[in-house]
Amino acid sequence: MATRTTHRLAAAGTLAGLSALALVVNPAIGSAAITGGATVQANAGAGTITTSITGLNTTKPFVKCEGTVYRADATVLDSTTKVGQSYLVVGDTMVAGQVLTNASGVGTSAVFPEGEYQVRTKCKEEGDTDYQDPIASVRVTVTGGAPSTGGSSDPGAFVKGLLGSVLGIFGS
Repeated sequence: MATRTTHRLAAAGTLAGLSALALVVNPAIGSAAITGGATVQANAGAGTITTSITGLNTTKPFVKCEGTVYRADATVLDSTTKVGQSYLVVGDTMVAGQVLTNASGVGTSAVFPEGEYQVRTKCKEEGDTDYQDPIASVRVTVTGGAPSTGGSSDPGAFVKGLLGSVLGIFGS
């Protein structure tokens, strides 16, 4: 009977040791925890989006926070559905390299074409390989934005336009 108990204790010790090792190898699993809140809003008529973070707390030294804009219809928020460049959220109390307590900051995007988007606010602590996103994504509607740079998806319209331009040059 003592042998069976010894085997169980050894197995339990092995599991505990492997769990502890996993936390050392990947500390983000057990120790990283960024908390806080954010307000995300489209700036009426400006074509921009502003993210305001409040109550930001980190458990490890802070690296950065940013807002990232995605297509409105995206079901997965990743590089394939991202629109434009992410924008930094900065503030006097959001100091890189320090553990943050109740920090806050603001960031504003570049100008986007009018339309609906999803915005994800995400942050990093030292040692994070991926961003943490403790704040749920928010839908916003941009107005007064930049003209859309996308062309027609109809190749026939492109050819007609090109042919019309060429004929216009020679027909006048």
